[in-house]
Amino acid sequence: MASKLQKRIVGTLVLVSIGVIVLPDVLDGKKEHYQESYESIPLRDDFDSEVSQAPIKAPQVVEVDAPDTKVKERQTNELDNEPAPKPASSDTASSSASAQEGAWMIRLGTFRNQDNARRLVKQLREKGYQAHILPKAIQPGDLAKVVVGPHVSKSALESQLTDLQSLTGLKGQLRKFDPLTQ
Repeated sequence: MASKLQKRIVGTLVLVSIGVIVLPDVLDGKKEHYQESYESIPLRDDFDSEVSQAPIKAPQVVEVDAPDTKVKERQTNELDNEPAPKPASSDTASSSASAQEGAWMIRLGTFRNQDNARRLVKQLREKGYQAHILPKAIQPGDLAKVVVGPHVSKSALESQLTDLQSLTGLKGQLRKFDPLTQ
C-alpha cells in the first residue's frame, strides 16, 4: 500500500502538470490567427501585343550650323568705332595644337621624407612656380612626388627646366600629365 505522503505527491504532480498544460490555453482567451495576405508575382507581364509589333521610326537628322562669331565681332567693333581684331597669329595656333596633345609636367623628385617635399614645394611656390605633391592624399610612409605643372605648353616647361635645376639642384624630368593616374 502506498503511504499518504506518496499519494499527496502524485496528486500534486497531476495537478501541476494539468495546470501547466491547460492554464495557458484558458488564460490566453480567444486566439486569433493572423495570416499575411500576399499575391504571387506573375512570371510574365500581360502586355498589349499590338504595341510590341509596332514599327520603330528612324531618328531625324538635323544639321545645325555654328554661328559666325567673326561677323558679330565686326558688327560690335563697327558700333564702337574700333578697328576689327587681327586674325589669330601662329602663336595661338601652336598653343591650340599643343592643347590637343595634352598637358605636361616636370617631376623634380621623389622623396621619402615628406617634410623635405613640403619645404621644396613651399620654396617653389614662393618663386612663382605651380608646384604640387602627388598623390594629394599622402599617407605616412608613402613616397611623395614633387611636380611642377601641369601646363599645356611643352616648350614653356622645357624653358623652366634649367631655372629649376639652378634653383633646386635637381634635374627634373618632363613627363606627360595624366590626371587619372596622378
